[in-house]
Amino acid sequence: MAAAIGAGLVRTTIERYVKLTDPEWALVEPHWHERSFAKAAFVSRAEVVEQWFYIVREGVQRLYFEHDGNEHCLGFAYGGSWSGDYDSFVRQRPGRFFVQAVTESKLIGIRRSDLLDLYDRIPAMERFGRLILEELIVGRATREVEQLSLSARERYRMLVQRSPQLLQIIAQKDIASYLRMTPETFSRMRAREI
Repeated sequence: MAAAIGAGLVRTTIERYVKLTDPEWALVEPHWHERSFAKAAFVSRAEVVEQWFYIVREGVQRLYFEHDGNEHCLGFAYGGSWSGDYDSFVRQRPGRFFVQAVTESKLIGIRRSDLLDLYDRIPAMERFGRLILEELIVGRATREVEQLSLSARERYRMLVQRSPQLLQIIAQKDIASYLRMTPETFSRMRAREI
């Protein structure tokens, strides 16, 4: 593991889900590694099988896919959240998504083979994996309901409420794509809010 701050972030993040004893943590900690990504670098690419699962130490990344020549933004990862192509990581099939660093990013990651080994050796880690999956499924379902039931203005306000810092970091076209509106609609809406 790179720095003590990274180890602290990993343990704190895992322990949002499960508690680890010190001997269990001693087995878990060496498998996490800090990786740095320059602005605009790809953390994960479509058509590549994802081998890493990350916690964001610093920076912001966007998750998107390409369709009909357009990029469709599905979400953002930042400080203390998960990052990477979890779909490909779990299924071990070529990814459908790109994960790109919007800013310089430091991610703390674990290889899939190491995580599966920890699942076998430490029951709390297997529970951790299940709880992350449950959280991701619930989050995805919540987002789908919001996309279908909230107006564009309500979706914008939810983003401002949850993650106001993104408005200063993310390109307007990417926020508009995430909110499922045109960049022009987003720009007009934002101008009225300011």
